[in-house]
Amino acid sequence: SDDKIQDVFVNAPIGSSPIEITHADFEECRTNLIPTMEDANAWATRFRLYSGRPLDEANPVLDTELNVPGGRARVAAITSSLSPKGLSFAFRRHREKPWTFPLFMNINYFDSLYAGLMSFVVDGGRALLIAGGRASGKTSLLNALMLEIMRKSRIIVQEDTPELSVDLMKKLGYNIIGLKSRSVITRIETELPPDEVLRTALRLGDSSLIIGEVRSKESVALFEGMRIGALANVVAGTIHGESAYGVYDRVVNDLGVVPTSFKALDLITICNQLRSPDGLHRFRRVIELTEVRKHWKDDPLDEGGFVPLMQYSAKEDRLKPTDILLDGESEVLNGIAKRVREWHGAWDLVWENILLRAKIKQAMVEVAKKLDRYDILEADWVTASNEAFHLASEKVRGDVGGLDSNMIFEKWQEWFKARLKS
Repeated sequence: SDDKIQDVFVNAPIGSSPIEITHADFEECRTNLIPTMEDANAWATRFRLYSGRPLDEANPVLDTELNVPGGRARVAAITSSLSPKGLSFAFRRHREKPWTFPLFMNINYFDSLYAGLMSFVVDGGRALLIAGGRASGKTSLLNALMLEIMRKSRIIVQEDTPELSVDLMKKLGYNIIGLKSRSVITRIETELPPDEVLRTALRLGDSSLIIGEVRSKESVALFEGMRIGALANVVAGTIHGESAYGVYDRVVNDLGVVPTSFKALDLITICNQLRSPDGLHRFRRVIELTEVRKHWKDDPLDEGGFVPLMQYSAKEDRLKPTDILLDGESEVLNGIAKRVREWHGAWDLVWENILLRAKIKQAMVEVAKKLDRYDILEADWVTASNEAFHLASEKVRGDVGGLDSNMIFEKWQEWFKARLKS
């Protein structure tokens, strides 16, 4: 029930050592709780029943999701023959409600410019990957990005172990469906392999496509989806990788996607855990936003295929725009602009719209701090705010024939103040 607990570890042999946790404020901690073997066997039985997946010597790994009052967690359980000392468990806790862009801004994970830029890109229907190391916030960021998709759009989510907030988004009115694929670790024969599930998703109609984590053969189908399946809709997923080239290396050399298909990817966000100089403390940050250009033939690193749009400054502890972004030289953003009559060839108007989105999200954070009302930053408010922004844009365009940012912001403010009072 403590939302600051991030990980829980129960190590084998059960009963010989206390439960270990990772805490948001105190980091690695040892508890005074020592479970019994009876506890562990009861948990294993419950996870088998809950997931419908086996856990025995022939199937020594079980991946599932746990939902209890006050929180959700991804569960990894292992037993002999993989673990010589028997049962062990690892719980990765998720927020009961999904992260949002304003929530991330409030903890300095990234700033308003990144939030405004990614909101613009999501509306532009591009292909994205969120990369990073373990516990860097990839899945949470993907969840926040999903909330930037307009509710009228259909969303298909594919995961091997459910972690994204599909059910909550349904309650918020999203047109969303979740598909479950076979885990590449457990390989349950009664479940479809991820590449087949993804190909099925591509046949389910015009939709935004979200892949919980790119691990294996589904990567080939995913990049097919980026090229032909989603067309003008967002295609996004997470993958392990510490840099843009690290993502390329994993996708092409490890997972077998041909380089020409990799070019279907538009943007790569890199997030990571950083450490304090004393090595005792860790904090998460988005450290890079990189554009994938299409002109290279053999190696994107050698041939200028990776172009940074934003880079993390450790000195300033913030994500800073590069000159390429500021000067309007992003091929991805200009590609989005070409599909909008008012923005075609008008970078100043595109940039103005990105800054307007950033301004709205920053205003939400500032009001939340001022009023000590952090519920303003949660998913229901953010979803409603995004719709108010789009409706205000439509109204202003109808009134004056263009997207006047000041008028749009004023109308959004009217909506925001009225909701605060209600």
